[in-house]
Amino acid sequence: MPRLPVEAAVATHIRLDGKAILSFGGCNYLGLSHHPDVLAAVSAGLQNYGLSTTASRETTGNSVSHNALEIELAAFLQAEQCLVTPEGYSANLALGQALARTHRVALTDEKSHRSVSHAVAAAGLRVIAYPHLDVRAAAHLAAEYESEGVVILTDGVFAADGSVAPARGLFDALPSARSLLVIDDCHGFCVLGRSGRGTADHHGLTAADRPLDSRVIITTSLAKGLGCYGGAIAGPSSIVQAAQDVASVYRGTTPAPPAIIEGARESLRVIDREPQRFQRLRANADRLRKGLSRLAIEMPPTPAPVFTFVLGDGLAMERVHNRLLERGILAPLIMYPGGPTDRYFRLTVNAEHTPEQIDQLIRELGEILASEPPVPRAAANIEPAAAATKERPLIGPWDFAFPTKPVGGMA
Repeated sequence: MPRLPVEAAVATHIRLDGKAILSFGGCNYLGLSHHPDVLAAVSAGLQNYGLSTTASRETTGNSVSHNALEIELAAFLQAEQCLVTPEGYSANLALGQALARTHRVALTDEKSHRSVSHAVAAAGLRVIAYPHLDVRAAAHLAAEYESEGVVILTDGVFAADGSVAPARGLFDALPSARSLLVIDDCHGFCVLGRSGRGTADHHGLTAADRPLDSRVIITTSLAKGLGCYGGAIAGPSSIVQAAQDVASVYRGTTPAPPAIIEGARESLRVIDREPQRFQRLRANADRLRKGLSRLAIEMPPTPAPVFTFVLGDGLAMERVHNRLLERGILAPLIMYPGGPTDRYFRLTVNAEHTPEQIDQLIRELGEILASEPPVPRAAANIEPAAAATKERPLIGPWDFAFPTKPVGGMA
């Protein structure tokens, strides 16, 4: 599927070639990217700050808005400190540069986002991939490399299949105070946990009366759940401050525009004012899951609003995709690392979709499948793998390669 030239967008629709298309793509999970209060905050920020700070935050490009958002995000995530970065990828890169000062080995889930493995590899840590969702394998490796300083890194919610990391088990696998758990929570932040506090909260690593443990670090994008732009690192002050002090990817870049940061701050306030958005999101995810089940596309019982599946070979899926588009529905057919095949359907719902819109998708997809030659229908397999590490390629169409066995390291 080529890149779609979107002409305009709202929470549930895009415009292509002048035609309104009901969209089940993207990651605007709470629909906040188009919330009127958020847009008003961005507009006011533009009047106050203009388009850009035009400089790094550590020179002359800092703002009161950036400082305030860091305080507000830290409070929301119940972390000691937070650092706002230009976007989610750079949050992982900055964290990797901070971790390299004190840790030598990074254990990554084999299906983690490429920014996770790239960040620690680029920082000079030795990178070992463990099988997807496999706590026993991660624990075995963590114990083996404990003396070198070990970090377990995982997505909170995996973007390609919607599986949720076993964060509690991974935390319990940490062998000592010198070991850390890093959760890239781009797709769990504002989706899972109490009021959207994310995967760590979903697994009980925080509570109303208990802050985030000092051995847990959260990175996230502000684009998915908050519907804005930017990234963040949240966790113990020692690590977050180190990222601020030494991470060149943070210190040498222009931050997200202050107006957009004002939008993110307002998104947090909307979350507090409108908790029903989480209820609608979860109800919509349940409705789509049940609808796909009626079409013999069985989905794993993940709470994430992400639905990944294949329908026969690539040509069959392209026909289904194109026929849905002709009927005014976008069901994205994508190529992205971590999925069940090279090409697969990845649908999402958000809090703004109506039950009628979800039913329309299921009805139209059912009619198209009924007229297609019989094709296998399968959801992504997100079951834990066997508790053993193997040689696995971690290469997507746009990736550089590195071995899953330890290489390099710190001087």
